[in-house]
Amino acid sequence: MQNKDNKLIGGLLLGTGLIVGAATALFIRENRPMKASQVLEKTKEYYESIGKVTGSWIDYDPIEYTLFESEPLVYIGGVTVEESDQTKQYQFACDSYTGNIIDSYPIKQTYH
Repeated sequence: MQNKDNKLIGGLLLGTGLIVGAATALFIRENRPMKASQVLEKTKEYYESIGKVTGSWIDYDPIEYTLFESEPLVYIGGVTVEESDQTKQYQFACDSYTGNIIDSYPIKQTYH
C-alpha cells in the first residue's frame, strides 16, 4: 500500500515539476530582448512604406533611453531612404523587447 502512495506522490511531483519548468521557460522566452538584427529588419519594413531603403545600421548593444521617465532599453540605429528623388537619413530608437519604434527623426544633411 505504501509503495502505491509513493508512486502517486512521485508522479504528482514529476508532473508539477514539468508544469513549473514549462511555465518558467515560456516566461524567460517572452521576457528577453529581441535580436538587434530582427529589430532592424522590422524597422526597415516600416521605412519601406516611405521610400526605398538604401542603407541601414543598428547598434547591437541596447541602452537606456532617457527621453522617457521609465528609461526603456532601446536599440539605436539609422536608415537611408530614397524619397521622390531625394535621399534622406533617419535615426531611430526601437524598444529592445518589442521592436517597436519609439522615436524617429530625420538627420539634417550638411554639405561642405
